[in-house]
Amino acid sequence: MGDHDREARLGAARVAVLQARAEASRPWWQKRAVAWLTCLPVRFWRGLKWWGRELGEGVYEVLLMWAVLAFLFAVGLLVSWAWQTAPVPTVVLVAGALAFLAFGGVEFFRERRRGRLTMIAVAAFGFVALWVLLPLVGALPYLLF
Repeated sequence: MGDHDREARLGAARVAVLQARAEASRPWWQKRAVAWLTCLPVRFWRGLKWWGRELGEGVYEVLLMWAVLAFLFAVGLLVSWAWQTAPVPTVVLVAGALAFLAFGGVEFFRERRRGRLTMIAVAAFGFVALWVLLPLVGALPYLLF
């Protein structure tokens, strides 16, 4: 049985050597043409994926910027409507929200944070900071170039 395995391996090695010699004897232009034709669909698909990623990122940034601006506009309209309806409670509500956000901003830059209210204030500050800064950061490349 060992001789049979050895003969089979030698036969497979001979076939592999003959195939390698046949491949090496082909002209360079045939090798390049086959390589180019076989890699063409892969290159096309990679290019398509790259363009999809780039366009998707741009569309995502623009849509996110418009969503943030629409949110800020809606909040501004609500505050304006509340001011016209009841100015004193609106001032109290806006002052409380700003104080809560300021507290969160102060606690955000401290090393030690304690309690749930502090963490909620920090989260609120981070949320508002991201929603306010995101349209500015997202639109910055479009404004510069």
